[in-house]
Amino acid sequence: MEYINCNLCGSDEHKLFREINDYRLVKCKRCGLVFRDPRPTQQEIHEQYSANYHIERLLRQKLGTEKGIEEEIKKNIGRSEEMLKYFSKETKLLDIGCSVGFFLASLKRYGWDATGIDISEWACEFARKKFGLNVFAGTIEEIQFNERFNVITMYHILEHLPRPLQSLKRVSELLADDGVLIIKGPNLGSFDRIWHGINWRGYSDRTHLYYFTLETYRMILEKAGFTVQKIIFQRWDPIAHLMEIRLGDGIRADHPPDATEKFRKRGRYNNLIFKRINKIRYIGAKLLNLKGRDLTIYAEKRDDL
Repeated sequence: MEYINCNLCGSDEHKLFREINDYRLVKCKRCGLVFRDPRPTQQEIHEQYSANYHIERLLRQKLGTEKGIEEEIKKNIGRSEEMLKYFSKETKLLDIGCSVGFFLASLKRYGWDATGIDISEWACEFARKKFGLNVFAGTIEEIQFNERFNVITMYHILEHLPRPLQSLKRVSELLADDGVLIIKGPNLGSFDRIWHGINWRGYSDRTHLYYFTLETYRMILEKAGFTVQKIIFQRWDPIAHLMEIRLGDGIRADHPPDATEKFRKRGRYNNLIFKRINKIRYIGAKLLNLKGRDLTIYAEKRDDL
């Protein structure tokens, strides 16, 4: 384990934010960034993303079944179709933290030849052999590219990086002048976090090193040379909340792919009174603009760089 200063402003002054089981989160007194301190060393972090990590969390121990793999690819179809609304298949795309390549495999079905990187050599090897993807093992700082990209995606990656500010600066170097960076991650300032408290799904992943609010997302992106263009908030969903209670720490990739459907078919959910109560709760969440766990940020490079 190692102790660190704030990655955003460099301050060594912080206060306890929350203790969760056997680790603690602190909040920088100067900029407000929340991070894990002490945290695993770089070597320990690398070891966390072993083959077992991907098998247990992403492949749900169905590595040998085509059905299980196909289900994971289908989960990314909506994201791929959303990308194609705004970008052509000729767009050069880099997916940082591509894991075993389900998102890239989904894009490939639409004729998109995208590139990916991941810290896990095992995951990259799987992506190459299984899907024939163009992926590289290593960190964003280590890998050298002879081209720049029009779109760079970081889906639930920034909170895992040991030095997110430096990584974003490297991303800026790899992004074309008119390119777009898309970041998706948990929002510490969400109503979802307030509602769940210590049982918030965002706290359940022990590989999270940083916890961003909308303000600290903006600050770190601006310091890295980006301008935020658009923010999409996930709306708080009462049904998702009930499922998180039912499934423990939330609907993650290691839960059965039909978990949502099974829950909705339960007798209690199909009860007319329950449906009406839940409908009222959903409308209330919408009217009050209650934020769900995640947000998505679209950013561009600043013109003055």
